[in-house]
Amino acid sequence: MVDMHKNINDITIFINVRVSSTRCKNKMLRLFAGCCLIDICLEKLHDLSDYNIYYGAHEEELLKKAKPYDFLKVVKRSYESAHSQNDGKLVFEILNHINTRWVVWINPCAPFLKMNTVKRAVDKFLEIENNSLTSVKKVYGWFYDNSFDHLTNKDNRIASQEADYLYEVAHAFHIYDREYMLNKGKLWTNKKGDPYLFVIPNEECYDIDTEEDFIMVERLYVEKIK
Repeated sequence: MVDMHKNINDITIFINVRVSSTRCKNKMLRLFAGCCLIDICLEKLHDLSDYNIYYGAHEEELLKKAKPYDFLKVVKRSYESAHSQNDGKLVFEILNHINTRWVVWINPCAPFLKMNTVKRAVDKFLEIENNSLTSVKKVYGWFYDNSFDHLTNKDNRIASQEADYLYEVAHAFHIYDREYMLNKGKLWTNKKGDPYLFVIPNEECYDIDTEEDFIMVERLYVEKIK
Protein backbone atom coordinates (compact mmCIF):
# COMPACT_ATOMS: atom_id res chain seq x y z
CA MET A 1 0.00 0.00 0.00
CA VAL A 2 1.09 3.57 -0.68
CA ASP A 3 2.05 5.65 2.34
CA MET A 4 1.91 9.07 0.66
CA HIS A 5 -0.71 11.39 -0.81
CA LYS A 6 -1.19 10.90 -4.54
CA ASN A 7 -1.33 13.79 -6.95
CA ILE A 8 -2.23 13.91 -10.63
CA ASN A 9 1.17 15.51 -11.26
CA ASP A 10 2.77 12.25 -10.10
CA ILE A 11 1.33 10.38 -13.10
CA THR A 12 2.51 10.22 -16.73
CA ILE A 13 0.71 8.50 -19.60
CA PHE A 14 2.72 6.67 -22.24
CA ILE A 15 2.42 4.34 -25.20
CA ASN A 16 5.23 2.13 -26.49
CA VAL A 17 5.02 0.89 -30.07
CA ARG A 18 7.08 -1.13 -32.54
CA VAL A 19 6.80 -2.70 -35.98
CA SER A 20 8.12 -6.15 -35.13
CA SER A 21 5.00 -7.86 -33.82
CA THR A 22 5.49 -11.63 -34.01
CA ARG A 23 1.88 -12.89 -33.99
CA CYS A 24 0.30 -10.23 -36.20
CA LYS A 25 2.79 -8.70 -38.63
CA ASN A 26 3.00 -4.91 -38.82
CA LYS A 27 -0.34 -4.54 -37.03
CA MET A 28 0.35 -0.96 -35.97
CA LEU A 29 0.67 0.38 -39.51
CA ARG A 30 -1.30 -1.93 -41.79
CA LEU A 31 -4.69 -0.83 -43.09
CA PHE A 32 -7.38 -1.12 -40.41
CA ALA A 33 -10.88 0.14 -41.18
CA GLY A 34 -9.52 2.65 -43.67
CA CYS A 35 -6.93 3.90 -41.20
CA CYS A 36 -4.40 2.13 -38.95
CA LEU A 37 -4.25 1.26 -35.26
CA ILE A 38 -1.59 3.78 -34.31
CA ASP A 39 -3.48 6.67 -35.94
CA ILE A 40 -6.67 5.67 -34.15
CA CYS A 41 -4.86 5.60 -30.82
CA LEU A 42 -3.02 8.90 -31.31
CA GLU A 43 -6.19 10.70 -32.36
CA LYS A 44 -7.96 9.52 -29.19
CA LEU A 45 -5.08 10.74 -27.04
CA HIS A 46 -6.24 14.29 -27.79
CA ASP A 47 -8.77 13.69 -25.02
CA LEU A 48 -5.90 13.21 -22.56
CA SER A 49 -3.74 16.10 -23.73
CA ASP A 50 -3.99 17.80 -20.33
CA TYR A 51 -1.73 15.03 -19.02
CA ASN A 52 1.94 14.49 -19.76
CA ILE A 53 2.01 11.92 -22.56
CA TYR A 54 5.11 10.14 -23.82
CA TYR A 55 5.39 8.21 -27.08
CA GLY A 56 8.10 5.61 -27.59
CA ALA A 57 9.05 4.15 -30.98
CA HIS A 58 12.16 3.02 -32.82
CA GLU A 59 11.23 2.76 -36.48
CA GLU A 60 11.08 5.94 -38.53
CA GLU A 61 7.62 5.20 -39.92
CA LEU A 62 6.24 5.08 -36.36
CA LEU A 63 8.17 8.16 -35.24
CA LYS A 64 6.65 10.11 -38.16
CA LYS A 65 3.17 9.25 -36.93
CA ALA A 66 3.73 11.37 -33.80
CA LYS A 67 4.74 14.57 -35.61
CA PRO A 68 1.23 16.07 -36.00
CA TYR A 69 0.61 15.81 -32.24
CA ASP A 70 2.45 18.58 -30.44
CA PHE A 71 1.28 17.37 -27.02
CA LEU A 72 3.38 14.19 -27.33
CA LYS A 73 6.87 13.91 -25.86
CA VAL A 74 8.61 11.57 -28.30
CA VAL A 75 11.36 9.18 -27.21
CA LYS A 76 13.24 7.06 -29.74
CA ARG A 77 13.54 3.50 -28.49
CA SER A 78 16.72 1.54 -29.08
CA TYR A 79 16.75 -1.33 -31.55
CA GLU A 80 17.12 -3.73 -28.62
CA SER A 81 14.07 -2.29 -26.88
CA ALA A 82 11.93 -2.60 -29.99
CA HIS A 83 12.90 -6.25 -30.47
CA SER A 84 13.01 -7.57 -26.90
CA GLN A 85 10.17 -9.87 -25.83
CA ASN A 86 10.47 -10.50 -22.10
CA ASP A 87 12.98 -8.08 -20.58
CA GLY A 88 10.70 -5.52 -18.94
CA LYS A 89 13.51 -3.10 -18.14
CA LEU A 90 14.59 -3.08 -21.79
CA VAL A 91 11.14 -3.09 -23.38
CA PHE A 92 10.13 -0.13 -21.22
CA GLU A 93 13.40 1.80 -21.34
CA ILE A 94 11.25 4.85 -22.12
CA LEU A 95 10.56 4.99 -18.38
CA ASN A 96 14.11 6.31 -17.90
CA HIS A 97 12.96 9.50 -19.61
CA ILE A 98 9.96 9.96 -17.31
CA ASN A 99 10.32 11.37 -13.80
CA THR A 100 6.90 10.80 -12.20
CA ARG A 101 6.30 8.11 -9.59
CA TRP A 102 3.55 6.35 -11.53
CA VAL A 103 2.86 5.74 -15.20
CA VAL A 104 -0.21 4.78 -17.21
CA TRP A 105 0.52 2.46 -20.13
CA ILE A 106 -2.18 2.49 -22.83
CA ASN A 107 -2.50 -0.34 -25.33
CA PRO A 108 -2.70 1.01 -28.91
CA CYS A 109 -4.01 -2.40 -30.04
CA ALA A 110 -7.33 -1.82 -28.27
CA PRO A 111 -9.23 0.40 -30.74
CA PHE A 112 -12.50 0.37 -28.78
CA LEU A 113 -10.95 1.71 -25.57
CA LYS A 114 -12.39 5.10 -24.61
CA MET A 115 -10.19 7.74 -23.06
CA ASN A 116 -12.95 8.62 -20.62
CA THR A 117 -12.53 5.11 -19.23
CA VAL A 118 -8.83 5.81 -18.75
CA LYS A 119 -9.69 9.08 -16.98
CA ARG A 120 -12.05 7.27 -14.63
CA ALA A 121 -9.34 4.73 -13.86
CA VAL A 122 -6.80 7.44 -13.07
CA ASP A 123 -9.33 9.20 -10.81
CA LYS A 124 -9.95 5.92 -9.00
CA PHE A 125 -6.23 5.30 -8.62
CA LEU A 126 -5.80 8.70 -7.02
CA GLU A 127 -8.48 7.81 -4.45
CA ILE A 128 -7.15 4.42 -3.37
CA GLU A 129 -4.03 3.43 -1.45
CA ASN A 130 -2.99 0.69 -3.88
CA ASN A 131 0.30 1.09 -5.73
CA SER A 132 -1.01 -0.19 -9.06
CA LEU A 133 -4.21 -0.68 -11.04
CA THR A 134 -5.12 -2.65 -14.13
CA SER A 135 -8.07 -2.93 -16.48
CA VAL A 136 -10.08 -6.14 -16.16
CA LYS A 137 -13.28 -7.58 -17.59
CA LYS A 138 -15.82 -9.96 -16.10
CA VAL A 139 -15.84 -13.30 -17.89
CA TYR A 140 -18.84 -15.50 -17.15
CA GLY A 141 -18.70 -19.27 -17.57
CA TRP A 142 -17.71 -22.63 -16.13
CA PHE A 143 -13.99 -22.54 -15.39
CA TYR A 144 -11.52 -25.14 -14.07
CA ASP A 145 -7.88 -24.77 -13.08
CA ASN A 146 -5.04 -26.89 -14.44
CA SER A 147 -5.62 -29.54 -11.78
CA PHE A 148 -9.24 -29.82 -12.99
CA ASP A 149 -10.74 -28.26 -9.86
CA HIS A 150 -13.68 -25.96 -10.53
CA LEU A 151 -13.22 -22.25 -10.10
CA THR A 152 -16.81 -21.29 -10.87
CA ASN A 153 -20.19 -23.05 -10.97
CA LYS A 154 -19.43 -24.67 -7.63
CA ASP A 155 -23.13 -25.32 -7.11
CA ASN A 156 -23.12 -27.38 -10.33
CA ARG A 157 -26.00 -25.47 -11.89
CA ILE A 158 -27.35 -26.45 -15.29
CA ALA A 159 -28.32 -22.99 -16.59
CA SER A 160 -25.27 -21.33 -18.13
CA GLN A 161 -26.85 -17.88 -17.85
CA GLU A 162 -26.52 -18.22 -14.07
CA ALA A 163 -22.78 -18.84 -14.30
CA ASP A 164 -20.32 -17.12 -11.97
CA TYR A 165 -17.57 -14.93 -13.33
CA LEU A 166 -13.83 -14.47 -13.08
CA TYR A 167 -11.83 -11.29 -13.61
CA GLU A 168 -9.60 -11.42 -16.68
CA VAL A 169 -6.94 -8.78 -17.26
CA ALA A 170 -7.99 -6.83 -20.34
CA HIS A 171 -4.54 -5.36 -21.14
CA ALA A 172 -6.26 -2.15 -22.21
CA PHE A 173 -4.15 -0.12 -19.75
CA HIS A 174 -2.04 -0.57 -16.63
CA ILE A 175 -1.07 1.93 -13.93
CA TYR A 176 2.06 1.09 -11.96
CA ASP A 177 5.12 2.31 -10.10
CA ARG A 178 7.71 3.43 -12.65
CA GLU A 179 10.76 2.61 -10.53
CA TYR A 180 9.43 -0.85 -9.68
CA MET A 181 9.45 -1.72 -13.37
CA LEU A 182 12.93 -0.28 -13.87
CA ASN A 183 14.30 -2.11 -10.82
CA LYS A 184 12.44 -5.42 -11.05
CA GLY A 185 11.37 -5.64 -14.68
CA LYS A 186 7.83 -6.35 -13.49
CA LEU A 187 4.59 -4.39 -13.30
CA TRP A 188 3.75 -5.11 -9.64
CA THR A 189 4.15 -7.63 -6.81
CA ASN A 190 1.06 -9.57 -7.95
CA LYS A 191 -0.14 -9.88 -4.36
CA LYS A 192 -3.77 -9.19 -3.48
CA GLY A 193 -4.49 -5.51 -4.09
CA ASP A 194 -1.36 -5.05 -6.19
CA PRO A 195 -2.80 -4.48 -8.74
CA TYR A 196 -6.22 -3.09 -7.94
CA LEU A 197 -8.72 -4.54 -10.43
CA PHE A 198 -10.65 -1.88 -12.33
CA VAL A 199 -13.56 -3.28 -14.32
CA ILE A 200 -14.09 -1.78 -17.77
CA PRO A 201 -16.88 -2.49 -20.28
CA ASN A 202 -16.38 -5.72 -22.21
CA GLU A 203 -16.89 -3.90 -25.49
CA GLU A 204 -13.74 -1.85 -24.81
CA CYS A 205 -11.59 -4.92 -24.20
CA TYR A 206 -11.01 -6.15 -27.75
CA ASP A 207 -7.23 -6.51 -28.05
CA ILE A 208 -5.49 -7.40 -31.31
CA ASP A 209 -2.76 -9.99 -30.78
CA THR A 210 -3.20 -12.39 -33.70
CA GLU A 211 -4.17 -12.34 -37.36
CA GLU A 212 -7.58 -13.70 -36.41
CA ASP A 213 -8.02 -10.91 -33.85
CA PHE A 214 -7.15 -8.33 -36.50
CA ILE A 215 -9.77 -9.60 -38.93
CA MET A 216 -12.55 -9.96 -36.37
CA VAL A 217 -11.92 -6.70 -34.50
CA GLU A 218 -11.60 -4.72 -37.72
CA ARG A 219 -14.95 -6.04 -38.95
CA LEU A 220 -16.57 -5.21 -35.62
CA TYR A 221 -14.99 -1.76 -35.60
CA VAL A 222 -16.34 -1.01 -39.06
CA GLU A 223 -19.82 -2.08 -38.01
CA LYS A 224 -19.91 -0.26 -34.67
CA ILE A 225 -17.67 2.77 -35.06
CA LYS A 226 -17.27 3.62 -38.71
